[in-house]
Amino acid sequence: SSGNLSGACAVDAAGRIIDERMLGSDDDIIDWIKSHLAARTVVAIDAPLQVPNETGRRPCETELSRDYGSRKAGPHSSNRSLLMGIHRLIRGEEIAARLAYLGFGDPWAGSIRTVLEAYPHPAIIEAFGLPERLIYKAKKGVSVADRRRGLRTLSCLIATLADATPPLHGPSVSIDDSVRGAALKAVEDRLDARICAWVAAIWGQKPSQIRLYGDGETGHIAVPVGRFSKDG
Repeated sequence: SSGNLSGACAVDAAGRIIDERMLGSDDDIIDWIKSHLAARTVVAIDAPLQVPNETGRRPCETELSRDYGSRKAGPHSSNRSLLMGIHRLIRGEEIAARLAYLGFGDPWAGSIRTVLEAYPHPAIIEAFGLPERLIYKAKKGVSVADRRRGLRTLSCLIATLADATPPLHGPSVSIDDSVRGAALKAVEDRLDARICAWVAAIWGQKPSQIRLYGDGETGHIAVPVGRFSKDG
């Protein structure tokens, strides 16, 4: 919902993290994006940006589940009845509409500013060659210790992107045994935001290494594919 905090991460052309923070309202998110606008800007958002279907799931979610469901990284189903029933709005659509006024289009629009829908789980699998989803989110059967362990692993994996193409350079994120509750969720959001920022950087520099599930009419999910090592 619009009251939930969201992690945000801005990366410059050299792959350096230049700003990361937690943002609250849609106004905060849009103002933050405006503060980092360049002629060519890519924004990747971990939320459904286009949900035309009243029930069921979007084609991009069905397609993604075919490739990643067996690896425990299939997406949740999105439809208008579900999201409007829970939140009374579809926040991703609201933000995408406001970004359109700033010149952002979907990946098929040919705009120099692009907004992507990203999903961290398959992106992490592809970036680091993992057999299945990394466990770090709150879920039934997942303990706080499990989440800390998963987040530490994710933090270490993200650090290796300093040697990737495109790279991602940023300060280390520590997760000690005292971190729990809202503080643990904030770490999760911070690391997810870094993954989304890296997906955006790939689209900006090597768009052929982004696979787009879905289409411009029913919604899409962008997943990095291929090799990202410097010699790849």
